[in-house]
Amino acid sequence: MRKVKPNGIQVSPTSAPNFASSRRHFISAATLLGGLLAMAAPARALGRYDKDRHGGGSPHCFLKGTQIRTVEGERAIEDLQIGDLVLTVAGEAKPIRWIARMRFERDGQALWSDAAAPIKVARGAFNGDLPHSDLYVSFGHRFLINGLLIPACDLVNESSITRVKSTSSDILEYLHIELEDHDVILANGVPAETLEGNASRSEFDNFGEYVVRYGPVLTHQTLYAPTMARKGRRQILRSHLRGALAPLWDRRTPLEIVQDELARQARHREAA
Repeated sequence: MRKVKPNGIQVSPTSAPNFASSRRHFISAATLLGGLLAMAAPARALGRYDKDRHGGGSPHCFLKGTQIRTVEGERAIEDLQIGDLVLTVAGEAKPIRWIARMRFERDGQALWSDAAAPIKVARGAFNGDLPHSDLYVSFGHRFLINGLLIPACDLVNESSITRVKSTSSDILEYLHIELEDHDVILANGVPAETLEGNASRSEFDNFGEYVVRYGPVLTHQTLYAPTMARKGRRQILRSHLRGALAPLWDRRTPLEIVQDELARQARHREAA
């Protein structure tokens, strides 16, 4: 009998569109369209945008200080070691195969670059109860929501989920956890992916440690769940246009419905 995988965070898949959401999408679409027209960018420029948007292809993962659920309770990710048992979203205890590390330094710049700046998921951003405390992840790190792996960058609503361009520290330290298979663990209570074992391992600062332990051959892992993301300015523009028209003609994707519902929840909490 095939085991059914948990769907992670459950966000209403039937969240009805409203005119407040439509207005937000219209403003975003107009701003993005204006930027596209001003740039008149060739295709290769849009390609550079995609690379920056997803962290230059480097999966940075969790910011130092993130609390990971283990068999001994929650522990800061920087205190974990290879072989420690972490709990998956399915409640299984699995040993850590490798801990990847990546460090960014601001070098006197006022703001973090798009590739380095973390995404802040405020306490309660998901349905008012998760994460249990503010969670910081890299731009492309994915959460398990409604059975889909969705990157943090596609959930930003400038309220409960925001991009942090400035921090008090001049150093950002990211850590990633690899298990035997691609899986979903609990970070500050939120179902979040482990390192997708593939060639991206070589992007980390301590890749040499991986080679010493496992050799230079990079095995691939099957993704835990289907992914859904927006890629490129034109796709994002189409997404905002669907959101703007949704009260009259709803053709939103499952990802766009999740985005609108989380933004609606954030507005409701702010108004309370």
